Amino acid sequence: MVLESEIEQESLTTSNKKEAIIISELNVDYHMFSRSRKKPFGEFVNFSALKNLNIEIFEGEIVALLGRNGAGKSTLLKCIAGLLRPSRGEIVSHGRIILLSGADPGFIPQLTGRQNVIELALAYGITKSELSDFIKSIEDFADIGEAFDRKFSGYSTGMRGKVGFGFITALNPDILLMDETLGVGDREFRKKATIRLKEFMSRSGTVIISTHSLGLAREMCSRGIVLDKGEIVIDSTAEDSISHYIDMTQNGGK
Repeated sequence: MVLESEIEQESLTTSNKKEAIIISELNVDYHMFSRSRKKPFGEFVNFSALKNLNIEIFEGEIVALLGRNGAGKSTLLKCIAGLLRPSRGEIVSHGRIILLSGADPGFIPQLTGRQNVIELALAYGITKSELSDFIKSIEDFADIGEAFDRKFSGYSTGMRGKVGFGFITALNPDILLMDETLGVGDREFRKKATIRLKEFMSRSGTVIISTHSLGLAREMCSRGIVLDKGEIVIDSTAEDSISHYIDMTQNGGK
């Protein structure tokens, strides 16, 4: 069951805005191979990752997507991004979508960091007039010195993460989908990355962030959606949704 807070401010806000994402009767089913004592040779069984989701996200909303591991959060983001085809239902989106999941947008090991940034920037629609400032933004953020002009194959995991995160957060999507990833680099870099991420989110028109950081959800989000076993259990204000999620995880219920 979906619980909704009746808040006048929310009603006034959404009534004047257009829908950025409309999700109707969304279902995602997987076929899983399973063995048991009764079926030693195994069999394929159906698993429902998402069940009859109906969600409207409005332009300018920053929405926290909460839930335990396996609740369906990443599956939902992949569906919205067009990386995963639903079994049933429909998703309509308006604007350019970028999914921030991991820190590698498709770098080629044989190219240098700079060459990779240039090639991918053009592929992502950065114009030639914007290219110089775009590259400088990433180079300054990554702060890896002359290594920016060395082959990407020689980068450490941390260096790859810094350039990748810098590249993704230099883009300007209409809709940002984020599977939270701030695990690269040392503590100083993560602090720097958090600041850049917040700037990125403020530039993006509409944001859905799947996160385990309740502090970030409280600070950045006006709305929260909690998933459990592929279903929506609450779609309300961020504070109400966070409170429900905490209660759900502490009591082991739904």
